[in-house]
Amino acid sequence: MTSRYTPSDRQNNRRSWQTDSRKDGSFSRRDREKEADRYSHPQRETFSARRRDERDTREQPEVRFPSASQGPPCPHYPACFSCPFVQFPYLQQLDKKYEIVTKALKAYPSLAELTVPSLIPSPYQFGYRTRAKLAVRRVNGKIVIGLYRPDTHDVVDTSACSVHPELVNELIQFLREAIERFNIVPYDEVQDTGQLRYIDIRYSLWQKQIVLTLVTRHMHFPQARDLVFHLERKFSFLSGIVQNIHDKPGNVIWGDRFHPLRGRDTLLERIGPFRIIVPVYAFSQVNPPVARRIYETALEWANVTSTEIALDLYCGIGPISLYLASKAQLVIGIDDNEGAVNTAKQNARRNGYHNCRFFAGDAAEKLREITSALPPISVAVVNPPRKGLSPEAFSALVSTNATRLIYISCEPTTLTRDLDRFSQAGYETKKVQPFDMFPQTDQVETVVLLERKEAQPTEVERKEETVASE
Repeated sequence: MTSRYTPSDRQNNRRSWQTDSRKDGSFSRRDREKEADRYSHPQRETFSARRRDERDTREQPEVRFPSASQGPPCPHYPACFSCPFVQFPYLQQLDKKYEIVTKALKAYPSLAELTVPSLIPSPYQFGYRTRAKLAVRRVNGKIVIGLYRPDTHDVVDTSACSVHPELVNELIQFLREAIERFNIVPYDEVQDTGQLRYIDIRYSLWQKQIVLTLVTRHMHFPQARDLVFHLERKFSFLSGIVQNIHDKPGNVIWGDRFHPLRGRDTLLERIGPFRIIVPVYAFSQVNPPVARRIYETALEWANVTSTEIALDLYCGIGPISLYLASKAQLVIGIDDNEGAVNTAKQNARRNGYHNCRFFAGDAAEKLREITSALPPISVAVVNPPRKGLSPEAFSALVSTNATRLIYISCEPTTLTRDLDRFSQAGYETKKVQPFDMFPQTDQVETVVLLERKEAQPTEVERKEETVASE
């Protein structure tokens, strides 16, 4: 199959990055860190209001791709099928994801004629994922830390996952040995017994630090003291250890209670010019360099001015709100996670923005409540969960009469379903741009610009205009 990504395309693509690959096409550690250099040296950039209001105009160099002759680099493939595209060269992965997006659009006549540009690639094809949520089980007498096999409750080892940063895999492998050494009993779903259910690892690409969360069945965790002691001695990059208590049956990861065991329960990440607090319980994008490009695209397409009010629906911890706040008069952020909303407020204060207002609650209910008390919203950015917009949230969003909508989605099928609904509600899809947020997987992130169509005058209104002109 001929790739859509020709050498000339890559040379002229201003929306990509460059790394120096080895002669065989693979990436060295120095190559990967080159793109992340600005994360490692925060002192090289200032955070004045002037800099926050300016787009980073530095040239974005080109990505170079590993050679097609290399086999799957993951030791867990195909037993773990979380990265089904790892068997394909990266250029072919991008082609396949392009086909996923175009196929989803062509399923609706209102979207079938849209032009879809090539995917914006990720500067990291491996080692990019800054979060790992893994189950802990005993399988055939051995401790296994990994992911569920699709459509089953069987856990597959992913302790050397190729999309995890090296420090994350080092920690996972140590935990597997420590669980045996300290006689920590893994959770048994069938019997609802055991102690340790899951581990959640957050990694800061900027600071090269990790916060570890241990999800246990009960608050009583007698081995915690010894485990924490040895973790602290072994890993200087471990900045916090948290216990989450989940005492109900089932395979839901989080319980309701968090208990700090040592250090912090948050990380500090850098996305563009912003320093973002990331708590252990809140959603954040797992590929910060690509997230940055998505947020920059959203801001560019939103074209918000200093006299306009912008909405950030499903705002989470607030990174999109901060980008909008650099241009808008006022930004309204809404999310149903109260903890994430509180963190969004902290992030706005930390970055010096006082034109953001954040509200916790159901998206539809809170949106109706807020818009009834505010001047009209000009621009709305929505980043819903994978299932897309609920009918209630869709109706509330349309009722704002925002002139421009930016829709960010990680699921093309629900995205196109909602875009078709918007077309019937008076909006026209203007631009589509897919991004490779998750290399080696079949997932694709897409940003879409919609604009409200101008209302056509009725027959009576046209006659009145004719009479007035005479």
